[in-house]
Amino acid sequence: MTSIPEKIRQNMICTREIMSLVSPRILMERTPQVIRHESDIIHPVYNSVIAYHGAVSEEALVEIRTIAEHYRIRRIPFTWLSWSHDANADDLTKVLEANGLSKVDDITGMSLSLIDWSHEAPAIPGFFIKPIRKASEMFYFRDIVPPVFRLDGEAGDVLVHICEAAAFGENPKYRHYVGFLNGEPAAVATAVHEGDTIGIYNVATLDAYRRKGLGSALTVHALREGQAAGGRLAVLLASKLGANVYRTIGFKEETAIEVYLG
Repeated sequence: MTSIPEKIRQNMICTREIMSLVSPRILMERTPQVIRHESDIIHPVYNSVIAYHGAVSEEALVEIRTIAEHYRIRRIPFTWLSWSHDANADDLTKVLEANGLSKVDDITGMSLSLIDWSHEAPAIPGFFIKPIRKASEMFYFRDIVPPVFRLDGEAGDVLVHICEAAAFGENPKYRHYVGFLNGEPAAVATAVHEGDTIGIYNVATLDAYRRKGLGSALTVHALREGQAAGGRLAVLLASKLGANVYRTIGFKEETAIEVYLG
């Protein structure tokens, strides 16, 4: 039986596999030891080692060094994730640091059982949510998500292309929602449907509308839609600030992810 921390990781891997299916510029590699992706796009979002399994042996040390050098030779910034529920987590972080990678972030993997879940979010005057139902409406996503996450130029364009194709192509798994405040597009969220697991991503609010509860309201809306579609578990990756918001909805911490940059 797959553990919840592993379901969180698998949902993230699902999003990366979709990236590689949609864009020929993004290549996914899966071996018994490593799950990673790489591209010619100069941004770590598209170049990352998502998981490294097994004991950190002498052979593994060579492989880790080789992978890191592979990205460096191509002059591509990349991230390497260390998951706290992996038995090798402590050893792996020491090896990453020894190979010149620096820790840049801490992320919390969180989950919420959707079985019998309900949540009464406080009403926000002048706020309403609508699904993005067709590709011609993706300008809402484009105008909010890349600027909020500082994905400038090509990095932002690629994300929009991937999220559009994953929502409106064959066998769509992505569902995007946009929130309007007083008639103006203010926030966006994405739900990734993978079996009975709903992953929440791209929760982004424009600066002018922050601290009004819009991201929380969008997340709750996406969860209700996912629950109605048969979702039994919701997962997400939260920043330190975001984790407190998601706790109020009912999410709980399952795993800690350390992000290393090379």
